Amino acid sequence: MDSQEMILVENLVKSFSTHKVVDRISFSVHSGETLGLLGPNGAGKTTTIRMLTGLVRPSSGTITVGGYNVLQNPIDAKRLFGISPQEASFHPHLSIAEDLYFYARLRGLSRSESKLQARETIAWAKLDEHSAKNGHQLSGGMQRRLLMARALITDPPILYLDEPTTGLDPQSRHALWDYISELKERKKTLILTTHYMEEAEVLCDRVIIIDHGRIIAQGSPENLRQSMGIDSVLTLKTRKPSSSADLLALREIPGVMKLYSSNGCLSIHLREKEALDEIVVTASRATGIEELNLKEPSLEDVFLQLTGRGLRE
Repeated sequence: MDSQEMILVENLVKSFSTHKVVDRISFSVHSGETLGLLGPNGAGKTTTIRMLTGLVRPSSGTITVGGYNVLQNPIDAKRLFGISPQEASFHPHLSIAEDLYFYARLRGLSRSESKLQARETIAWAKLDEHSAKNGHQLSGGMQRRLLMARALITDPPILYLDEPTTGLDPQSRHALWDYISELKERKKTLILTTHYMEEAEVLCDRVIIIDHGRIIAQGSPENLRQSMGIDSVLTLKTRKPSSSADLLALREIPGVMKLYSSNGCLSIHLREKEALDEIVVTASRATGIEELNLKEPSLEDVFLQLTGRGLRE
């Protein structure tokens, strides 16, 4: 493994019965890098995280963390990472302070070290005023911060964040992004799973797009957008449904790369903006236009271009 590689995954496979949930994926993560695993629910992201942490045994393939094979040297490998799981679980009779002390002791810290780390991570997560509460008494955003505090309890160099903002309202989601950004500033090596394209674009240095257990694209968010050759994306809300002839007429306009129709809306990927006027005229005559929006391509558009469907369909 390269000296800069903290995580190396080679030909990883996980099958349940005859169904391959993860299908021969390979990637590496460099020290201080934030890697996003982006894909729809059921794509294999969480199963991949569970294999990386040793919770699920791969059907085949190898995982190396900090030079240690996760299966052959699990104790050494696990000292290097913390995990914030997708599902929150809290002991019904422990306060937040006791919860973090308990996890610190589980990770091998002494009593004094555990008390110190519990205090420091509570302060980091801004949960000081709630330290006597049970985790179940916290809001969704606070629970997510507590899960991240657990992951940080031994200050490991690697953190796995599995869908860290799922179920949160937009305000709480954006607030949690600030905590993750602070971890990036501390040069933590992060693997973040998400099905929120904006989250991946804001937080990740590099993104791996997974669909049906396979890697279908990877690169920086900017490089992925550029690789599709999409100049811009035009969204039209039409006054009446588009016929097959209407869609064909729009697809044949020079500069139109792809066109997708769903629930009275058209999403049109443009190779060049020069096609815009002709598209608007053609659509106005055929179906009428209620709303029009022109934007830069996003990772959602990259996924749509690669698979023909939206990320959350």
